[in-house]
Amino acid sequence: MAASPGPDSGVHRPWRGVAAEERQARRRAQLLDACFAIMGTQGVAAVTMRGVCREAKLTERYFYESFRSREELLTAVLETVARQARDVLVEALEQSSSDSPGLVRRAVAAFTEFVTADPRRGRVLFVESLAAPELASRGTELVEEFTATIALALRSPALAGEDADERDVELNARAVFGALAWLYQGWLNQRVPVDRDRFVRHAVSVIEQIAQAGSRPDQA
Repeated sequence: MAASPGPDSGVHRPWRGVAAEERQARRRAQLLDACFAIMGTQGVAAVTMRGVCREAKLTERYFYESFRSREELLTAVLETVARQARDVLVEALEQSSSDSPGLVRRAVAAFTEFVTADPRRGRVLFVESLAAPELASRGTELVEEFTATIALALRSPALAGEDADERDVELNARAVFGALAWLYQGWLNQRVPVDRDRFVRHAVSVIEQIAQAGSRPDQA
C-alpha cells in the first residue's frame, strides 16, 4: 500500500485542509519574520540562510522556495518595514486637515510610536538600511518613496503657505528625510539622551523650519 504524500512531497493539493499555496505563503512569512528578528537585533552581517532557517524552524530546502538569495530576503524585510512605516505616515496625514497646524506633530508622533513600539523596526530602517551594501540599491529607491510622502505634508498651506514652489518642496523633502534619518538613528541608539516628548518636539521644529526654506528667483 502506497504511503500518503506528505506536505513536502511537491503535490499541489491540500494537506490537512491547507492548500499548497497557503502553506508556501506561511513558510515565506516565517522566513521573513525570522530574518527580521535577526536583522533587527544582531544586524545584517549576522543574517545567514542557515541561521534564518533555524530561527524559522524550517529546513533549508524551503529557503529557495521563496527567495533566490540572501540579498533578496534582506531586501524583502526592508521593504516590508518601510511599507509599514510609510503607511503609518500616510494614515496620519490623511487624518489631519492639510491646513492644520498640528499636522506635522501628529505625523511625527505616529511615526515615532511605530519605531519605538518595536525597536527592531528602527534598526532596520535607520541603521541596517544605511550600512549594508546588500541593501544600498533598494534603500535608495525607498528613500525616493519616503521623500515623496514627506512632500505631501510639505505642500500643506500650514507649512509652505498658499504659493509653495514645487522645486522648493522637492528639495525640502529631501532635506527633511536626511535630517530625520540621522536624528532618529542617534536617538534610537541612545547617543542623544533626550526623552521622547522632547525628541518629538525637536523633530517637529526641524521639519517646520526646513519647510520654510526657499530658493526660487523672487526669493533671492
